[in-house]
Amino acid sequence: MDQWEYDITTHSADEILAARGAPAEVEEKPRVFYCNSDGYCFFDQAPNPYVEAIVGVLNKRGREGWILVQVALRERDMICFWRRKR
Repeated sequence: MDQWEYDITTHSADEILAARGAPAEVEEKPRVFYCNSDGYCFFDQAPNPYVEAIVGVLNKRGREGWILVQVALRERDMICFWRRKR
């Protein structure tokens, strides 16, 4: 039987913008995630560089052997739930 270890990571919009190469000290940052009035958040309407930056953040953990189990998006951050075999 497989045994798993789990991890939870939080990635802020600032981290994602930094992965994209945007300077952290920019006063007015564009939104990375979009949340509607019902509380549902998504990023598919964000410009492509943001999507590419999110993929980069996810791929970094994937190269370490982690499998993404679930992701939760909020307006200014992304929470990832991971697992990998022990």
